[in-house]
Amino acid sequence: MPLGPPLTIQQLFIYPVKSLPPVQVSSVELTNEGLRFDRCFVLVNPPKDGSRLAKFLTIKKQFKLALFKPTIDDSWTKLTIHHTRATPLSSVTVPLTPSPLSLLANKTFEVSIFGTTAIGIDLGDEPAAFFSKHLDQDVRLLSIGGTGRRDIPGAAYIPSQRSALSLALQEGLQPQRIRFADAAPLLITSTASEQDARSRLPPEYQYEDVILRFRPNIHVDVKGQLPPYDEDNWSSLLVRSQSDEAQEVTIKCIFRTVRCLSLNADPDTGEMIHRDRQLYGLLASDRRVNDKFPHKPVFGQYAFAGPSGAVLRTGDTVYVTERIQRS
Repeated sequence: MPLGPPLTIQQLFIYPVKSLPPVQVSSVELTNEGLRFDRCFVLVNPPKDGSRLAKFLTIKKQFKLALFKPTIDDSWTKLTIHHTRATPLSSVTVPLTPSPLSLLANKTFEVSIFGTTAIGIDLGDEPAAFFSKHLDQDVRLLSIGGTGRRDIPGAAYIPSQRSALSLALQEGLQPQRIRFADAAPLLITSTASEQDARSRLPPEYQYEDVILRFRPNIHVDVKGQLPPYDEDNWSSLLVRSQSDEAQEVTIKCIFRTVRCLSLNADPDTGEMIHRDRQLYGLLASDRRVNDKFPHKPVFGQYAFAGPSGAVLRTGDTVYVTERIQRS
């Protein structure tokens, strides 16, 4: 297969709790639901009408979610979430992988995200009290339950379910699903696009690490070899490991990611960022390039990858092996 210029995985991010800031990692395992530990938890308002359907919290509507900082301990067994502006210091710790036996008596809820539903298991009163206090509303923290996955809402995003949601590998087709992510297992961005977005900010703010507001899983360093937004046209990527020569990962890009008002959340204050730093509007002038959502700006691509069990690492080499031909 023809290979493009060698690129590099610069940064990897997992988001243990949906809509909270990420944990940056140097390596991470792929699963058929995205990166290991990504969006395994979700915050919800419990139903008041006796039903099981809980409303999930999202940073696109509640900017205060930007003020919670998750960390994972060195043994990868505990998830601790700090509130960055609380005085005195305030945090809560939960198991990163809760034992099913410990949750047998816990209440479960249904969580519907873009039309597909997952089961969430309530993690109890301590995390609920922590989040409810800082968000000033009734909030419960749920862990993914049931099958541990939900269907990708592909009908709205992807024209061909079979080709887009299954990855052809030597061992056969691997069905792709998600946990509490919005619409796809992965989000990919590039350094060239990051630099372009940063250049749109006022000069005194162009140092900002804007990539945190774009919330990618895989951030690719194009090393000045590709222009901004070249990823709009990526179809297939090949990732070769720097530490395991036998491992190759295939990434399929499936949808130009339309962005929401979460881009305007100020990570320092948990409020709407000043108008001249609102990336949503700054991009909308020329980045409305997804014809299915013509009024929303695009940044990055939704994607999935395999084989399950492979490990991605920062520094791995990335090649664009297939491009989408657009008229």
